[in-house]
Amino acid sequence: MNKSFSELESALLERGWTVQRRHDLAIDTLVASDRYPWLPDDVIEFLNTFDAVVSPSRKAWFTTRAELCGRTNSAFRWNEWEEESLSVAEDDTAWQDSIRAFWNKHFPLLLSVKSGYAYVAIRSDLKIVAGEEPEYEETTKIADNFSDFLRLLVVGDSTLGRLV
Repeated sequence: MNKSFSELESALLERGWTVQRRHDLAIDTLVASDRYPWLPDDVIEFLNTFDAVVSPSRKAWFTTRAELCGRTNSAFRWNEWEEESLSVAEDDTAWQDSIRAFWNKHFPLLLSVKSGYAYVAIRSDLKIVAGEEPEYEETTKIADNFSDFLRLLVVGDSTLGRLV
């Protein structure tokens, strides 16, 4: 397992997070194959390393392969905020197309219901951004890359407080 993932796992366990490693080590390209071919290897490895990474309050959780395959007890799908936006757009095809275009360039890494519905995503330019309801498609950059985002989590950076 990636060294930064081990550090992340240890740091999160110390803070009371639930972290479950995946036991089936087979790697698949489920996510990267079609919709998100731009996802970097470290994100694919993360998705394939853990089955669950859930905050102590159970109000924030990472997307994992188990989430993507629908093999969790979560009340929310990994792309729940996209689906919610699409349902609001109802019969407006142009609006729905713009929502899909946005989410094609934003892969949700973490979902949160801590302070309302929110998420952390990796953007197609590999920057890490956060967004929240009601305008999920408006984002704020929180890290330059996935490794920097993991470092923020490891040190318990306060900028992530609203989310985790």
